[in-house]
Amino acid sequence: MRHKKYAVFTMDVETFADTECIKAAGIPVESDLMDGFDEYIKIMDRYGIKNTLFTIGELAPRIAGRLKPCIANGHALAMHSHAHVAPMTESVEHFREKTRLAKAQMRELFGVDVIGFRAPCFSMDKTRLDVLQELGFRYDSSHLNFLPARHTVKLDLQDFQRLRRGVFRRDNFYEFGLSKGTVFGRSFPISGGGYVRLTPWGFVKTLLLNYIRKNDYYVFYLHPFELTR
Repeated sequence: MRHKKYAVFTMDVETFADTECIKAAGIPVESDLMDGFDEYIKIMDRYGIKNTLFTIGELAPRIAGRLKPCIANGHALAMHSHAHVAPMTESVEHFREKTRLAKAQMRELFGVDVIGFRAPCFSMDKTRLDVLQELGFRYDSSHLNFLPARHTVKLDLQDFQRLRRGVFRRDNFYEFGLSKGTVFGRSFPISGGGYVRLTPWGFVKTLLLNYIRKNDYYVFYLHPFELTR
């Protein structure tokens, strides 16, 4: 009997100006390119796919008119940190307090408990992961462990139980890792974003098809600007 396979669709909801490379370069941005968000939701709704919207806390009030219909239609709201800042560049206490406030504000604004988190740049360590659990989050999706990426460190999950490749649990808290393929014995991210956008498609497609053939769980993510018109 063939195992059932799962594909998880997610979006990191941020404006073009929030993007790490744009912020680092200090490039002025006049358009938020959020029309890509609308295009994405249209595609998801067309095919009846429910997805998770990892939204920046400080951006959420500005796009509440976009998010509320999505939540009402069954899409899940999660947090992409309080601002698009890599948590590993903040003190633990600053990260804790800003995340706590953003979680409460999103709960008040949308009437749903925000239980999921994804760190900008997948910048997460065990200490900050513990903070998320303390604050009432039920899961995180920052496990990348691709050390060439900026602000990314090896996330220690030794006290988690591995349920399947990329899925871990500790008590009632889950970690959902980003999918990676293997080439010449080295791992390479294939979940989406810049890793797919900026890499030759033939290379990514080969890794992706090989991964899906061997595994039953895949995570996909993208940003609004990647679907802008």
